[in-house]
Amino acid sequence: MEYNAKRIGLMNWIVLLGAAIGLLLVARFVSSRASVLVMLLTTFGLLVALLSYFHMSLVEREQFEKMEMEELSKARGSQSLFASAGADTFPARRSREQFERFVIPLFAGLLFLAQASAAWWLWGKIAQMPPLIPMNSALAMALLGLFGMILFLLGKYSAGLARLQNQKLLRPGAAYLLLSAYACFIGAVTIAAVLAGFPKADLLVGRALCVITGLAAVETLLGLVLEIYRVRVRGRDTRLLYESRLVGLLGQPEAIITTAAHALDYQFGFKVSETWFYRFLERALGWLILAQFCALVLSTCFVIVQSGDQALLERFGRPLGQNGVIGPGLHFKLPWPIDIATEYHTEQIQSFIVGAEPEKNETIAWAAIHAKEENFLVASRDLSPDILSNRTSESKSPPVNLLSVSIPVQYQITNLVAWAYTNQDPQSLLKGIAEREVTRYLASADFDQLMSSGRAAAAEALLSHIQAQADDARLGAHILFVGLEDIHPPTDVAKIFEEVVGAAQTRDSKILEARADAVATNAYASGESFSRIAAAEAGRHSAATNSSARATLFASQQMAYNAAPGRNGVYEQRAYLETLVDGGRQARKYIIATTNVPDILIFNLEDKIRGDLMDRLPSPSEK
Repeated sequence: MEYNAKRIGLMNWIVLLGAAIGLLLVARFVSSRASVLVMLLTTFGLLVALLSYFHMSLVEREQFEKMEMEELSKARGSQSLFASAGADTFPARRSREQFERFVIPLFAGLLFLAQASAAWWLWGKIAQMPPLIPMNSALAMALLGLFGMILFLLGKYSAGLARLQNQKLLRPGAAYLLLSAYACFIGAVTIAAVLAGFPKADLLVGRALCVITGLAAVETLLGLVLEIYRVRVRGRDTRLLYESRLVGLLGQPEAIITTAAHALDYQFGFKVSETWFYRFLERALGWLILAQFCALVLSTCFVIVQSGDQALLERFGRPLGQNGVIGPGLHFKLPWPIDIATEYHTEQIQSFIVGAEPEKNETIAWAAIHAKEENFLVASRDLSPDILSNRTSESKSPPVNLLSVSIPVQYQITNLVAWAYTNQDPQSLLKGIAEREVTRYLASADFDQLMSSGRAAAAEALLSHIQAQADDARLGAHILFVGLEDIHPPTDVAKIFEEVVGAAQTRDSKILEARADAVATNAYASGESFSRIAAAEAGRHSAATNSSARATLFASQQMAYNAAPGRNGVYEQRAYLETLVDGGRQARKYIIATTNVPDILIFNLEDKIRGDLMDRLPSPSEK
């Protein structure tokens, strides 16, 4: 092994050790989550570089041993003496083989445990770390930049030396040097972003570095598993277990182009990497990426606010102008992240559900399971005498019922500045206010009235209560509608509730029927009594009137009789003939037209057959 490679390996782990100590101090005094993860990556790189240095020392000893044996064999002039030499003859080679067989897998296993434990523990712990300390931020950024520059220069030199001299033992340390350098630069940028008004940048970068550490742990574990089942062939060069392809890819992203070139050469069967287009792409790739990045940044300078919406324009987290509200249309701003525009639907009617979320927009029976219900306590008016007289003990509670609700609440944003800046999460706060007011109202409402005729009044009361609480919280929202249509007893007791309601309806129906019968009977009795009294009065009046009329008639008849007295008088004859007419009105009559004969009058006093019976007899033609 070249002496220069071993010296670079020694420099690698010494520089990584110094960088890890410096990053630990930075992370402690500036309280940066990203710096903690950068220090962790640098520590893992230190362990890998240290193991790589010892590995290089063993390989170097083996090469010196081989050279000594070759010189000794040349001096003796024959190799017969060393032809049957065993393993004890080459102690350096045996040490290297034992190191690769036992120490490297053990180190890879311990590295996996350390990486996995650190990623798992820091993922949950990083959110609880204190925020960044601005007082020491400038010095921290300077130190991170310095560490990054030193690590980058040494890493580039180590990577180039490993590639030119085919020193694979230098590659793991060089990859961690470059990754640590990039992580230091990212840590410095993260601190600057926090100072510029983006406090979540530190947490996001820390979580991203946690993910990288976790992926490196997974790669180490896969390498260990594959090493167990790998076919051993003498003389075949194998990849080092502690060399991470992920770290190498992140530390040397230009290697992707080389890998892609080899893949294209193999796929097409000729040297695609030697064509003019590939050469041009390789030279201009950086400029093309830079042009795309510039186009992306310039695209953030335009803001299009849709009709019916408003947006808040902020510069470094502060409203631009008086309140930062811009209306619909095209607007220009500084690129992200200097200016940020957040669009809100101010004219759109928005809604949320208090209670169970409906699964389908259709009518479903109470007893059918249709959603995950949330039960609310509702008061009951069926109070016992003890409760009404306030004689209840502390162990007893007033009767309550359970009610499952799915109440839609519709609102509209009327004051965008108050909605965006007064509270951190206004939508969740408004929903919490609505749930609290619904719970409070239902606890004091009557169950039967709420389930029957009191829904409209309850909806109006809830709307006014929610609006009042939203105004107190300065949400800048106007409550438009609160719907109580989808309220019902829990599904488990719906059938029993329906039976109780049916029994109550049946009872009310019987009571109404009894009342109707009472009204009908009393009205009939009153009418019958009035009818009989009226009939009696009419009979009395008719009798008196008939008596008076007969008396008057008799007097008139007496006067007529006196005017023509005697048996052959006009009155008597008239009365006689009227009697015959009245008596023979229904009798059969015969007219005798002959003359010169004495008049013989024959009266047939037999009962005449009823005409309706004679009319129903069939005629001779019908027989």
